Amino acid sequence: MTHMTTTLKICLLIILYTIGGASASPAQASSSHNKTIYIGVLANSGKQKCFQMWRPTAQYLQNKLPGEHVQIVCLDFDEVDKAVEEKRVDFSITNPSMYVNLEYNYGFSRISTLKSKIADKSNSQFGGVIFHRSDRADIKKAEDLKDKRFMAVAESSFGGWQVSWRYLKERGIDPYRDFKELLFGGRQESVVMAVINGDVDAGCVRTDILEQMANANTINLHDIAVIDPQIQNSQFPYRRTTRLYPEWPLAKAQHTSPELAKKVALAMMQLPDNSIEAFYSQSRGWTIPLDYHEVHECLRLLQIAPYVDYGKITLHQLYQQYKVWIFMGATILACILSGIALVLKLNTKLKTALINLDLEHQQRAQVIADLDEFKLTLDQTLDCVFMFSADTLRYIYVNQGAVHHIGYSREELLSMTPLDIKPDTTETEFRALIAPLIEKTSSSLTYPGTHQRKDGTLVPVEVFIQHITPPHEKSRFVAIVRDITIRLEKEKEREVLRTRLHQEQKLASVGQLAAGIAHEINTPAQYLGSNIDFLQEGFHDISKLVDQFHLLLDAAKKQQISPELIADTEKRLEDTDWSYLKEEIPQAIKQSTDGVNQVSSIVLAMKKFSHPGGTEKEPTDLNELLNTTLTVSRNEWKYWLEPVLQLDPILPQVPCMRNEIGQVFLNIFVNAAHSIAEKQGTNPEGKKGQLIISSQQKDNFAIITVADSGNGIKKENLAKIFDPFFTTKEVGKGTGQGLTIAYDIVTNKHGGNLEVTSEEGIGTTFTITLPLSPVPQKIEEDL
Repeated sequence: MTHMTTTLKICLLIILYTIGGASASPAQASSSHNKTIYIGVLANSGKQKCFQMWRPTAQYLQNKLPGEHVQIVCLDFDEVDKAVEEKRVDFSITNPSMYVNLEYNYGFSRISTLKSKIADKSNSQFGGVIFHRSDRADIKKAEDLKDKRFMAVAESSFGGWQVSWRYLKERGIDPYRDFKELLFGGRQESVVMAVINGDVDAGCVRTDILEQMANANTINLHDIAVIDPQIQNSQFPYRRTTRLYPEWPLAKAQHTSPELAKKVALAMMQLPDNSIEAFYSQSRGWTIPLDYHEVHECLRLLQIAPYVDYGKITLHQLYQQYKVWIFMGATILACILSGIALVLKLNTKLKTALINLDLEHQQRAQVIADLDEFKLTLDQTLDCVFMFSADTLRYIYVNQGAVHHIGYSREELLSMTPLDIKPDTTETEFRALIAPLIEKTSSSLTYPGTHQRKDGTLVPVEVFIQHITPPHEKSRFVAIVRDITIRLEKEKEREVLRTRLHQEQKLASVGQLAAGIAHEINTPAQYLGSNIDFLQEGFHDISKLVDQFHLLLDAAKKQQISPELIADTEKRLEDTDWSYLKEEIPQAIKQSTDGVNQVSSIVLAMKKFSHPGGTEKEPTDLNELLNTTLTVSRNEWKYWLEPVLQLDPILPQVPCMRNEIGQVFLNIFVNAAHSIAEKQGTNPEGKKGQLIISSQQKDNFAIITVADSGNGIKKENLAKIFDPFFTTKEVGKGTGQGLTIAYDIVTNKHGGNLEVTSEEGIGTTFTITLPLSPVPQKIEEDL
């Protein structure tokens, strides 16, 4: 009995020590997020492209998280660890192997997984593909790669090397030992071109890269053969060699609060598959976080970070060395479990009551602390935060920023309503504005407006407003207001400069076309003048004939018709050649009418094109605009090409700045005419080239395609054609600004896309994509 009592006491002491130690072990400090949320993104295709892909997603998150500023941090492969160590990122979007390393070494945890875009479907998996040129008869299977020159993307690239390395290692091939030479190209496209050009014997890239390059006419898939192609998964359409792995995850840093992570994950998974943000990131949105066990297995097998030393000590060796401690630990654990079971059995009710009481106390204390911290944070922000009643519209809370912004004291504001600082809005108009929030047809509203300070001055503002209903309380509105005076001034200055540049370029284009347009007008004017001369002479002859008939008619009335009068009349009729005039005069009138119509159409088209446009977007018929631009540029192309129009007759009107888009069309048409003219040489009487112009609607976008049969663009120049002042024309024949301005108009001013594909000696195709609905305002970020 004494022995049992002693044993029980020892167990209880161990339990109390364990509980005491456990309660003290977790870190007490939790990191609260700052005003700016930093998302680190692996820039595997360059920082510029990375920023363009993820900038709209940052804007989307910023809109979904009121009061937060979201910034994209583009990182190269060797910059990720340093950025994490210095806590410069709160979230990460990286390849799976980098995520596993971040999870293992820095405590990152995944909250969502990317859905990649496969045709019109989405997929959350990818793999690797090992390939060689199809004319290599000496390479059929993985074993044939021994003693060959091989290229991968980078040693830290999961899809571009590590998954293929695992595939080779599972088949008894050590790339670092068995290959004649192992090279790393740095970019997926560089590896593919190295294999195509014969610089190496074989290579590996991530799945879907080959198909993307083929769609861009960069490669021909018939020139490539895949080693051990996997076709059993019908849901995955891309060529692949390896097994499939989960896509890139979105992960939170250890210092990022769970509350913020939950908001970000929820917002990302609410992103629509066909949204503009998904379009720019070349994805189909986000889904729940997948199981990355297969990624861990891959890294363990390869014994690379974070499993560099994995497997060097076996479990048997570990047991043999520590079996005494293991036995003692198991014994202690058994005692602890027995003691815990006994304590729980005897004190269940008391413990439950104490736990509930403690939890309630902690929750109340946390609520008070969070409320105090929340109010302190709101008072420190420069933005204005207003909270007002849904029934009376009276303010129930204002932060210090609002007091400073409006000039009224906090007490004065709490007796006012939004209408008191909105001089241009009535209560009826304001309630109509916020009605969609109450009716839940809209989750939030963002709109520009004007606030009136206490001293009477007016301030331009941007207002973000939401309708909320706290538990057990009446509903209310929360509005975040930002002074946009400086932003509007800067935007106005930039817009004035951009408009001036575009108008000057347009007038330069009009001047370039002036001689041709004069020629177009001169031709119908010449035969119009000739026809008028002919009609004047004909009228003179007919007038004489009518006078002769009047003489004959008067003589007939007096019954004094003489043979001489009849002879004179017949001679006058013969001299007039009435049969000829009766046939030719209607034709001359028709030709003159056609000439007048042609001149009118040219003048009208020129007037529409050269008229300075406004800065506001308005619904525009792109088909009509294409025809107008063809008309004003006719003299540039009429000797060299035949335009072929394939326009969608039911294409919806597109919200755009008509004259800006017309300038884009003109630049592309003139470049096409010059390219075809250069190809035709000095033989304008030969077969004319072709300019195929088509329009269509796809999803929520209007797509205009302009394809010419000119000389095409050299591959080394394709990436530079949108650069300022880049031109392949002779000095004095091109400024190098046309396509630069066109790219700025389409992408920056309209939120669209301008792409070019070309094959030297065959022709060039420009594809203009314009949204049919407004796009989110871009975020101005620095890489």
